[in-house]
Amino acid sequence: VQAGERRWTASALVVATPGEPAAMLLRGASIDVAAAPATTVELVTLVLPALQGAPAGSGALVAEDAGIAAKALTHATAKWAWLAEAASGRSVLRVSYGRAGEAPATAALDDAEAIALARRDASAILGIDVPEPVAADRVRWEQAQPSSAVGARAMQDRVRTAIEDDPTLEVVGAWIAGTGLAQVVPDARAAALRIRRERFGG
Repeated sequence: VQAGERRWTASALVVATPGEPAAMLLRGASIDVAAAPATTVELVTLVLPALQGAPAGSGALVAEDAGIAAKALTHATAKWAWLAEAASGRSVLRVSYGRAGEAPATAALDDAEAIALARRDASAILGIDVPEPVAADRVRWEQAQPSSAVGARAMQDRVRTAIEDDPTLEVVGAWIAGTGLAQVVPDARAAALRIRRERFGG
């Protein structure tokens, strides 16, 4: 143990990190996996005066060569009735940035610039002049490679096979389970149950 390092002893280990640090940790257990780098995604949410109708339905995906920085738009109050009710007559748009292998177009922008870009992109996608938002917010996170990406499913299967004979080791997270809560949450619960059965027999 080098100076400043700490070690712990545990009866089971759950690796619950993004893909790249998980790959580094698993290499220490002689499991060789090259997880694809995560994609940085930024979401700019615009709260607007009520828009007439739903110009693009509940949203739209944007082709890379469309000349628009955003990769997608969700008309959130058209998609979810509970949000439309909570918005009290206002419209909520979510404008998404960040494609695989690229920094989001908003990465170097301050809040005002990011909001202005989202408004311009929303106008282009919807084909209307989106009004000034009455409120706005932005959030950024690291998104794992989807299971549909080339080679992703094979990599996930290799990791599952490598750890299946070790009842003290579990690996969870979007990079191994697939992106989205519908994949991540059940997978994490299953891992917890397997460890519980191993440690407590129930």
